[in-house]
Amino acid sequence: MDRLLYRLVKKHVAGTTMNSALKKAKELNNKDFHASITFLSNSVDSKSKARYISSTYQELARQISRKGIRASIQVPLAQLFPEISGTEDYDNLRNIISTANRAGVFVWIEIRENDGLRLESIVDMKGYGIALSSKDIDKCLAECQNVKAIKIMFSDTDTATDASQHMLARIKKISKTAGNIVLFSAPGSLINKSLTDPDLRKNVIFEFKLGQKATSSKKLSKRKSRISTYLPFGKDWHAYAMNNVPEGYVRFITSKLLSDEDDENGA
Repeated sequence: MDRLLYRLVKKHVAGTTMNSALKKAKELNNKDFHASITFLSNSVDSKSKARYISSTYQELARQISRKGIRASIQVPLAQLFPEISGTEDYDNLRNIISTANRAGVFVWIEIRENDGLRLESIVDMKGYGIALSSKDIDKCLAECQNVKAIKIMFSDTDTATDASQHMLARIKKISKTAGNIVLFSAPGSLINKSLTDPDLRKNVIFEFKLGQKATSSKKLSKRKSRISTYLPFGKDWHAYAMNNVPEGYVRFITSKLLSDEDDENGA
């Protein structure tokens, strides 16, 4: 069952190994696309696992540099620690940024509503940006004025919501302090508005999930817009598939597998 499911989702996941993700990134570079690579890992349950994840991202940055790949890395803050406490957690994050800086690789720090990242802990560092949900955009307006790169991540449900002039105005406000804005999996209507806005079209990068049908990609290519692809890799791909792969039957099977794993662990 697990092998069958992976066959169904593999177009959305850049393999289970770092090498497979790097190979896919190279293929995208050859098509003049940038890549943003993230490591799929289950919840952190120990300090040793947090250090392992930190080491994985550091090696990923080194490999990107050695192979001459045009790619950034994206680090979900929750992978390093479930709750922010103590200095060791920030040491893990700082080590990733420091190694990536030396390798010339940009780092996206992905934060969620309850992560509570204290930006002063990394204020002296360079070469990073903040990735956050579109639902947290007001938090960004309040707390991220000094961050030079912002990635706004839209969910599947956002495609059915109002991508109105109000949302565009908030993005434009962020762009006044952030030199680069990445719109991740943005609704088509918002992409069209961004393309026609003279204040945004030069600074915006459009990023899509691997395997996502980007109906606007041809239009973006014709306009020579900057395009990036999000490349998740790793053996812990089940949760990502359940939350990000659009096919309903894939979500159902994945949820069943995860439920079975929980039952086995609790037995």
